[in-house]
Amino acid sequence: MTKSTSRSADAAAWRSAEFAASPAAGVGATPGLYENAVWRASGTRPGVRYKVLRMSLLRRHRLLLELKGLAAEQRFHAVQEGIESELAAAELRGRIDEKVIRAALVHIEGLSIGGAPATVESLLESGPEDLAYEIAEAIADESFLNEEERKN
Repeated sequence: MTKSTSRSADAAAWRSAEFAASPAAGVGATPGLYENAVWRASGTRPGVRYKVLRMSLLRRHRLLLELKGLAAEQRFHAVQEGIESELAAAELRGRIDEKVIRAALVHIEGLSIGGAPATVESLLESGPEDLAYEIAEAIADESFLNEEERKN
């Protein structure tokens, strides 16, 4: 084995061991490695975890363009009086959450719906509503800048 082959093998073994030893196996797990998705444990459903995409510049831009009109309409209805406006705002909030979940939810573990492992589609169609809201919020937290971050 040559000196350079030995170094390459040592480096590969180190990277593999370092990655495997990392609990998150995400940013900082291995120098130069960036995981484009993260696992989160559910706060509403013990034993359930889900994987969501981190936002890239282009993914965030496309999602914001898609949501802009719905969000403006939802805000309009949210401040109006009357049951019709409340219902319209709730319906739009649901459409926004659905788009956010479809854009970034990769996988769900530890949950079965109707006897089958949960998928994005089954979560949206017939899964627990509290988990869907939790996942939509987690994606928004991962995807969009909060007020403090926007100031910087």
